[in-house]
Amino acid sequence: MIRRLLHDFGYVVAHVLFLGAKTPESIVKRLRIAYRLVGVRIVETPEIDSVERTIFLCPYRNLGASWFGEKWICHDILDRVDDGYVTYLRRHKGIDYQRPRGCTDLAYCDESEYCYSEVSELE
Repeated sequence: MIRRLLHDFGYVVAHVLFLGAKTPESIVKRLRIAYRLVGVRIVETPEIDSVERTIFLCPYRNLGASWFGEKWICHDILDRVDDGYVTYLRRHKGIDYQRPRGCTDLAYCDESEYCYSEVSELE
């Protein structure tokens, strides 16, 4: 139930956060503002094959780790809010937002403490 509420919260916030934004570039600018507002440190912002990528460090990665597991805040709580963004952007903007995930998937970003997200137009 909490996860559903967090998703719905993200969906409602997305209506305000992305108001007037129509392109991946404008969407990612607003996402980066939202990331910074919750204390995320952005490390790199490359554009690769029309995909806007944001590489960052989540400061909450170990908060609650002894009770709930590593990255609980980043990958369980904040991701549910991001899921609301994903739903909104797909449904209303035609944007594919790949919510944050571990950086070990990327060839040039093997630092395990980093995460990344991607924004592009839906294909």
